[in-house]
Amino acid sequence: MSLADDVKLSIVAAVCTLVLITIPENIIHVQLDSASKYAPLLVFVFYLFLKDEEKNSILPWYLLIIYATAGVLILKTVNSFTNGTI
Repeated sequence: MSLADDVKLSIVAAVCTLVLITIPENIIHVQLDSASKYAPLLVFVFYLFLKDEEKNSILPWYLLIIYATAGVLILKTVNSFTNGTI
């Protein structure tokens, strides 16, 4: 992996974290716990520890960060609908 790939992945993780901080509080009106709020950054930290310079593709890590963000948002939205907080 090159340094440019690491920077791109960190930008994606930062943007997804900002989405998880702003959307639930301002649109869904729920508070996230810290593990849910910082899930994209946790995936990025796992990437930093598990990357292999020769044979690791960065595309699955992009998808994992985006899917983790979408999963947290979907689960919190469904949970707030079932609890009647929206």
